Amino acid sequence: MKYLTFLSMLVSLVCYADNHKHDHNHNHKHDHKKDKKNSLKAHEHGVGLLNIAQDSNLLVFEFELPGFDVVGFEYKAKKKEDIKKVKQAINVMSKYDNMIEISQKAGCKENQSEAFLLEEGNHTEFRSKYILNCFNINNIEEIEIHYFKNFKNSKKLKVKIVSEKETSTLELLSNDNVIKTKNYF
Repeated sequence: MKYLTFLSMLVSLVCYADNHKHDHNHNHKHDHKKDKKNSLKAHEHGVGLLNIAQDSNLLVFEFELPGFDVVGFEYKAKKKEDIKKVKQAINVMSKYDNMIEISQKAGCKENQSEAFLLEEGNHTEFRSKYILNCFNINNIEEIEIHYFKNFKNSKKLKVKIVSEKETSTLELLSNDNVIKTKNYF
């Protein structure tokens, strides 16, 4: 496998994620632990990020979603109702097919799937990562995104695709949830 190529694609995806803005005020005061390894960057409510990287038959999907978009708040969940919302969101995001849909003709099998919540200061962010091995990757002509269907506060999804054939950025709006990927992979 082209490990170094794949690693460089992921590094470029992380750099892309650093470019989004934070344009709102928080009135909540909580003292959260800082996670230096996954430090949160400023973000914009209503706008999520999706990074897609391809190496040979391997596809990696990484979502970074503001807490407000996913559960309707960004403070640390303490009330039973809020804790339940966070657990439900992580449960939804833990299964890649709740977030993305790829044609069965591609023959994709899940290698890894994870979802978690990051808390830092007055910010929370939900992240998920899916690694799929697609035996017929050339058959992927579109990817349906279920982000907007699952999280009603979401308005826009910034997408970065790094494949062996091309690099592309695009934005999906809540009324457009399909990425056309013919000839990407």
